[in-house]
Amino acid sequence: MNFTKFAYRATIALIWALALWHSWACRGLFVDGSGFLIQIVRREWFFDFYPPRLFAMVVAQVPIMIGIHAGSTDLHLLAMLLSFGLFGLPTALYTLALWRAKEDPILLAAVIAAIGIVFMTTSFFIIGEYNSAYAIAVLTAVLLARVERLRLGEAVLLLVISALAMRTYEAMIYLGPLLAMMVLWMLWRQQSRPWLATCIYLACAVFFLLGMAVAIDSVVHPWSESHLDETYDTAKNFWQNMQFDLALGGALVVVAWGLLRPDDFASAKPYRWAGIATLILALSPLLAIGDTLVRPLAKSQYVARTAGGLVIVAIVVFIWTYKSELHRRFKAMVLLREPRNGRRFLVFACMILVASLPSDIFLTSTWISYLKALRQTVVAHSGEVAFEDTPLSRRPHVLLVENWALPSQSVAVRSRAGNGVIAPPRGFKDWMPFAPSDPPDLGRFGWRD
Repeated sequence: MNFTKFAYRATIALIWALALWHSWACRGLFVDGSGFLIQIVRREWFFDFYPPRLFAMVVAQVPIMIGIHAGSTDLHLLAMLLSFGLFGLPTALYTLALWRAKEDPILLAAVIAAIGIVFMTTSFFIIGEYNSAYAIAVLTAVLLARVERLRLGEAVLLLVISALAMRTYEAMIYLGPLLAMMVLWMLWRQQSRPWLATCIYLACAVFFLLGMAVAIDSVVHPWSESHLDETYDTAKNFWQNMQFDLALGGALVVVAWGLLRPDDFASAKPYRWAGIATLILALSPLLAIGDTLVRPLAKSQYVARTAGGLVIVAIVVFIWTYKSELHRRFKAMVLLREPRNGRRFLVFACMILVASLPSDIFLTSTWISYLKALRQTVVAHSGEVAFEDTPLSRRPHVLLVENWALPSQSVAVRSRAGNGVIAPPRGFKDWMPFAPSDPPDLGRFGWRD
């Protein structure tokens, strides 16, 4: 087995193993996820409160809806199913991208790099639809890059993906026109254009542009002005996610080297220097012992989501350039097409992915411990429980606490209506979904160990 085939199979195995583990650990309950679970079981229907992200929401909630309509009343199982839907959607999209790129080591490296730099370092907040939007962009770029002649099956696949993209995330403001232009570029370079396949691809371009229009309207008329302002404010704080910074830093070393000294791509020199950043990334969980800023932090992944979108844009542009005649203007890209150099590039992308794995394992293990402490506290009390009197107020659990989400997380893990509800810290005055003293009644639904 050659390394390209091994990297393809190993990456698919890894991301699905992580998706299943994250689902088993109910990581979908982090922050907003617990509120989603409560709303879904109360309605016994999709929680589709935000039309601009409707399609991604509905698709991700299919597994939990199957569980509810199959008769399950176990919140633990339903939390797993919700998590599986949330992780499964972007994982399935990345899997398709890997499958389509498996014959080309450079394209495969680009997809693996997107997973390692963006998905692995920003997806702890898996309830965020940006995870699916970014996967859609990478998959679309790979599909279009691999088109040799217009086939109806490939066109229909892209039509489904572009339809999903219409209502997924506000990042389609810039991803939508980029992908639409790539569709038109792909059509322009075809020598033969069967009318049906051509029409479908043109419809794909229209859908991507409609996604841009929906996203613009969402920004102009947001559901919450304060949330939009907070998004703008937090976008510049991406540096607080050191795992994202280190993964991106290693990649930027290689990119800068390719632009400034492209001849070195015929050697391993760029990757040795970039390997310093990936080594620190791999070892970063050990730094939790010293409580440094470099330690993995779940909540810091959320603030890097906007910067992650810009990385996805760069990867899409790279794929586009690599498959166009424009690549001849960049000596590094010409050299990358040589099998030996392409293999090094792929190995480095795999290094980024592997280096991001210890942080994910560390954070998921910490979350499992947090959820256990949360449940033990909730079932051991009744009524409103002061946050300061719980283990969640102390390290390491406090690093996973989002104050406003404590009441909904408490209700999500209750075995019965009389169990406790943890209140936010004293002095907390911001919005909460409900008062801890008046939790919603989930009826026959309860958490079972």
